[in-house]
Amino acid sequence: MSIVTLTLNNYIMIAELLGLWVMLDSNVHLKKRTITATRIVIILIFSEAVFWAVERWTREIGYLTWTRIILTPTIYLLHPIIVLGIMDMAEYLKKNKFLVYLPVLISAPLLYTSQWTHLFYWFDENNLYIAADSILRYYPYFLFLAYVLIFIGAFIVRYTKYGATERKGILISIVAASIGAVMHIVFEMDVDYSTLFASLLIIYYLSLYVLTAKEDTLTHLLNRQCYYADSENHKDQISAVVSVDMNDLKKINDTQGHGAGDKALVTVAECLTKGRMRNKKVYRIGGDEYAVFYMNKTEDDVKKDIESMKAELAKTPYVCAFGYEMVSDSDVEKAMLVADREMYTNKAKLKKDKEKKIAAHKEATIRVMHEALGSGMWSMEFDEDGKMTSVDWSPEFRKMIGYTDESDFPNKLESWSDLLHPDDKAAVLKEFNDTISDYSGERNYDVEYRLKVKSGEWRWFHAIGRLIRYENGVPMSYVGMFVDITEKKNGYDKNQII
Repeated sequence: MSIVTLTLNNYIMIAELLGLWVMLDSNVHLKKRTITATRIVIILIFSEAVFWAVERWTREIGYLTWTRIILTPTIYLLHPIIVLGIMDMAEYLKKNKFLVYLPVLISAPLLYTSQWTHLFYWFDENNLYIAADSILRYYPYFLFLAYVLIFIGAFIVRYTKYGATERKGILISIVAASIGAVMHIVFEMDVDYSTLFASLLIIYYLSLYVLTAKEDTLTHLLNRQCYYADSENHKDQISAVVSVDMNDLKKINDTQGHGAGDKALVTVAECLTKGRMRNKKVYRIGGDEYAVFYMNKTEDDVKKDIESMKAELAKTPYVCAFGYEMVSDSDVEKAMLVADREMYTNKAKLKKDKEKKIAAHKEATIRVMHEALGSGMWSMEFDEDGKMTSVDWSPEFRKMIGYTDESDFPNKLESWSDLLHPDDKAAVLKEFNDTISDYSGERNYDVEYRLKVKSGEWRWFHAIGRLIRYENGVPMSYVGMFVDITEKKNGYDKNQII
């Protein structure tokens, strides 16, 4: 056997592998890891062809050689290893990787020692191949076919989000090749599978390239281009459209970093695809925007699935707005627009509800602080002309001076000003009004005065206030607080106004 003979016998296979090797340099869709795994598979297939040719040459020798003893189990093991390499191209083995490799690891010492154990096969002194007189004679083939079945299952699971059309080509090729391999085993025809492997690798690589081009690289959902293509190509089957938008992604990116933002997007994608519902396609169509197409589903099916997706999201720290619309008269584009509007309405409601919760939480926190400090808040609102439109005395302040609610202490300025001590009233009101009139914003309200509480007692209070103004200086809001300082003022000049 010469190199020329080896090359000519495997010319088609070598040309295919060399062509694929060169094509890998122009890849723009697949990961670098996938390209590296593909190169490794190419090397394994080429090695299998060389080993097979050498092993076949050793059969012609009239005596047994160590070369044949080593090459035969090596070729048997290369077949499942090549399948494992193909699976690794698409990262099928992220979980339980060791368990998938375990059968090969266990089989290796059994195959390499079979010459002496006679477990599967052995060679006699005349270099004849003798198979074990039991079903174990087929063990190397069973091992290979088992990995083919694992690959088919992993492929279907990995690309379950795609329709049958996208998976059909590669599955037909694999199944047809597997049937051919079984037939060769049944009829005891000893053949080299390297050419078959090379052809399958090219078909699989092309399929993987096409499928990956339709994916969003981060979430592995279908991408925007696929969304618009499917909306046109499958408009007769699409029965409902769902629009989904994630809230606060920018805030996550700004405060926690883009890594946290990417994790959030992937988590949301997992929540939207949980359960692997049939006839459902999920797309990432923008930064934090997702969409779902349902094929031949009823409105009840859609509502139920939306609730299921919301339930999954509720287990995470992330919130999404949803909107859906059933498709009528195959007008998918119109349904997409309606679903978007509904989603934005839901998003606005979620934002408003969140703001209410935050405001309620802040108000509760402020009230707890005022109770602890023995103080009370007040606030006043103004219109764009600087006219006071409302006054609000907090429950804590009313409680401090003996009143219970708005019925006995109305939200009016006079409710407070009429209770000011006659000796303090003019100065206090002047300070109060001068602060409002100071459109420069430099003046702050800060006074001490006596106020008559409900029991008729005069008590001392320290009041401060700050104004929030429009850009032209006109007052917008006047916010302040009171503190009872009667005990502190004991022994001081009670006519003092600061």
